[in-house]
Amino acid sequence: MAKGGLENVERLMRKLNRMTPAVRKAAGQEAFMQAEDMAAQMRRIAPQAKEENDGEKVRDHIHVEEGRLGDVSYVVISDAKDAKGRAKAARVELGHKAPDGTHVAASPSFYPVVRASQKRVKRRITAAMRKALRKEAGL
Repeated sequence: MAKGGLENVERLMRKLNRMTPAVRKAAGQEAFMQAEDMAAQMRRIAPQAKEENDGEKVRDHIHVEEGRLGDVSYVVISDAKDAKGRAKAARVELGHKAPDGTHVAASPSFYPVVRASQKRVKRRITAAMRKALRKEAGL
């Protein structure tokens, strides 16, 4: 069974603390660029609301924020609200029941991008870290 939760966070924190400042900066810059790229992809495929009074559009509220680990961690969020002030992104992503009782089909835009990008993001961050290490070592 896979490990999870705090064990992985602690392991990641130990790894980050061992990094030199140059490597940490390179990893952070690449992580930010990849997060921005993922946010742009999500904006491209996010559905647009057909009605004007439907609240905020999910597409317009997808953005990147710094994560819990500081300068090397970024999260892509959508904080759009509907007309009643409730979070809208999850209901659009997963589908929901409309006020009139009809089913509104799912229109995924977040998880497909995350799944398609995971390996590429990890590979590019690792490559940026290796490049910074080689530069530091003078190779």
